Amino acid sequence: MRRHKIIDSIIDSGLILEGSYIIVGISGGPDSLCLLHSLAQIADSYDLTLIPVHVNHKLRAEADEEADNVARMCDKLGLDVESFEVNCEDVAREMKVSTEEAGRHIRYEIFDDVARDIEDQGVQREKIMIAVAHNADDQSETVLFRILRGTGVHGLAGIPVVRPSEAGYMIIRPLLFVPRADIEQYIKDNKLHPNMDATNEGTDYTRNKIRNELIPYLEKNYNPNIRQALRRFAMIAEMDDALLSDAAFSAADGHMIVDNDSRRVILDISDLRDNPPSIVSRVAGYILQSLRIEMNSSYELMSAIMNLIYSDNPSASLDLPDGFRAYREYDTVIFAGDDDEIRIKPDDSIRMFPQVLMRKDFHPDEDMMYAAFDFDLFNKEYPGRVGELQMRTRQEGDYIPMKRGRKKIQDLLVDSKVMKNARDSILMVAIDNEVLWILPSKYFKGRQEQEKGRFSPKYHITDATERVLLIEIAENI
Repeated sequence: MRRHKIIDSIIDSGLILEGSYIIVGISGGPDSLCLLHSLAQIADSYDLTLIPVHVNHKLRAEADEEADNVARMCDKLGLDVESFEVNCEDVAREMKVSTEEAGRHIRYEIFDDVARDIEDQGVQREKIMIAVAHNADDQSETVLFRILRGTGVHGLAGIPVVRPSEAGYMIIRPLLFVPRADIEQYIKDNKLHPNMDATNEGTDYTRNKIRNELIPYLEKNYNPNIRQALRRFAMIAEMDDALLSDAAFSAADGHMIVDNDSRRVILDISDLRDNPPSIVSRVAGYILQSLRIEMNSSYELMSAIMNLIYSDNPSASLDLPDGFRAYREYDTVIFAGDDDEIRIKPDDSIRMFPQVLMRKDFHPDEDMMYAAFDFDLFNKEYPGRVGELQMRTRQEGDYIPMKRGRKKIQDLLVDSKVMKNARDSILMVAIDNEVLWILPSKYFKGRQEQEKGRFSPKYHITDATERVLLIEIAENI
């Protein structure tokens, strides 16, 4: 018997790699059943391990019956389904999103959990994939939906064939180039009995109206090949999107600090603003994605973020979804949660090692972070007190000697455009209120201060120096 063209299409996609463990999202509908059944046909020849995963969202009366039907389908294929139940309406209320968006979030979170369990059993991460059943018609409908809603080039690119999940596992869509009509024919040819969701045939949701009303109208009155035209449009947009995304990542390189644990992003906009808005807006979009609030993004929100970045106002803030805020301080924008969360803490992983050396023995390790001063000049000012040197953050009354006079540390940090939230993270070596060395920090604007810090000239080493006060900074063991 000749192999079905859908199976050929899946093989030709290049997405299926030998020896893979494939988590298959299965609702039991025609698309997901076609995907699981076709993968099962090539499982032996490709040495695939298939893990069907069904999520019961508890949204419809027949949901439990459909879950049982999925279990029977999988059993016929010799597969054990992993079933999960989640009250989607409760999650939607908690996330303040639609039940459709909440369901999507739940499914992919569960897929990641299953993938982690497989990896914990010793399977290499690279061999684990998550397969979902979006088809070519889904792509057409998604592109048209986004056009109607208003979107940029990234949205016009439609559904990606491959993308990483939030946990970093590869999500693949083997049916993305397969029309729905071919899937329906596959179901008939193989005498399969999928779950049929009656809500897909209604017009209660925008996507259903596009599928059941708008696209048929466009096919009849404007372009009988509108679905293919929309898919071609998405492919062209995807190429442009890839180019712009690469340019945005290059522009943001070295200008963005992403703290995934505390969900905070710090963006240096001093040079970034030299790029065109098309690039900067993509950087902003990536930040919203990193904070996991991109689902609540909008044209108005993106415009407000762009205004914050390009504005001449050096101090402003903006409310973001889910209780986040964006703070502008000079040439830095902080994207974070509430005020307590965004205050940056000093590095507690390092410690100071002071020592006194004869000048002839002074050969510092250039790979170390260090500062060197004339010990005899220091000892004259603070006799016998070298042991009282401290590495700490700023205190009231702190100052650093200058070539002429002295400067308050507060004034120096302001003049150096260190943002308020980072000023208490700057470490310095001091005795009493006199600062000898302000340690380097990425929150300074000047390259010298970022790499070396700021040194007091008061105890500068000269040709007359006999003994050296060497202060090295190393990891706290």
